Amino acid sequence: MSAKPSPSLLQDLPPEQVLAWNHRAGDWLVRRQQPGWTSADERALDAWLAEDARHGESLACVDRAWREAAQLRAMFPAAYGPARQAQAPRKAGLPGAGRRSGLRWLQGPVLGSACALALAVLAGYGWHRWDNTVAYAVDVATGPGELRNIALPDGSQVALNANSRLQVRYYPRRRETVLARGEAFFKVAPGAARPFTVASGGHQVRVVGTAFNVRSGPPQFALQVQQGRVEVRSSADAGAAVIAMGPGTALAIDTASGQRRESVIAADAIAEWTSGQIYFKRQPLAQVAAELSRYLDQTVEVEGAALQSLPISGFLALKDPERFLLALPSVAEVRVQRREGGWLIRSR
Repeated sequence: MSAKPSPSLLQDLPPEQVLAWNHRAGDWLVRRQQPGWTSADERALDAWLAEDARHGESLACVDRAWREAAQLRAMFPAAYGPARQAQAPRKAGLPGAGRRSGLRWLQGPVLGSACALALAVLAGYGWHRWDNTVAYAVDVATGPGELRNIALPDGSQVALNANSRLQVRYYPRRRETVLARGEAFFKVAPGAARPFTVASGGHQVRVVGTAFNVRSGPPQFALQVQQGRVEVRSSADAGAAVIAMGPGTALAIDTASGQRRESVIAADAIAEWTSGQIYFKRQPLAQVAAELSRYLDQTVEVEGAALQSLPISGFLALKDPERFLLALPSVAEVRVQRREGGWLIRSR
């Protein structure tokens, strides 16, 4: 004679209540498989189980549904793969089994609609949890004159310019970075199954495998593509047109007006700063001063419209920008004065 199913404490509850408890049980179950589980978390789970005897049944339904669904175990190996199943009973078994909480294994067939709801919750919740689990994370910031090279686990490489901040998060199906400020050159390893995105200056750059430079900060967002192809879109406006760019192209978008300017650029001129120096070729003094402000992390102002347009040529060593600033009077009819909070460039 087959075993008679155990009576369910959940059978008289409205389906939405069962679904809510199963969702919470799924949260506990998945969290308990993660390395960061602590004794405080265990006590919190005990407290939740003690609130209502039916909480334990929800947890048992979710656990059993997961274990009996081989296709789910194959889909989410990180949560219930062979390595985790071989761990100690506290991790592999039903949380709370055999302890003072009185939780027990449910005997007989899966408990009808209650556990069917558990399986549905677990499928959707497990997928969402897996898809949004961070597999790799790093935050990097550089100071004035500091350049950093970052090697990412997929073989991608990032060069981070001075006064910049970058956040990297890798998920199972996507690679996301945020350039909060400054400038970075990305050399992205191909991976069609995991697109690589850079969010910066209110825009998002999306690639599969390529090399490109992003600069974020007033007055503009700037992008230069050295290899491959990229797509640029507004982060705030999902309906905005996507801008496709290929090798040797550049894009500048004014952060205030939204006006954009596209141009052509030589490959060897992209991310010139990664060599540790910048060459100014008859650049207006106002632009030179803006670069100096960035690398000095101090304000450098130019007095007068005529002086601001004065063409300047020369090499700026990024590790010693003050030396370039103080040398300006030797190549132009200007005076450089230090003042509170920065510098002022004036005519002689």
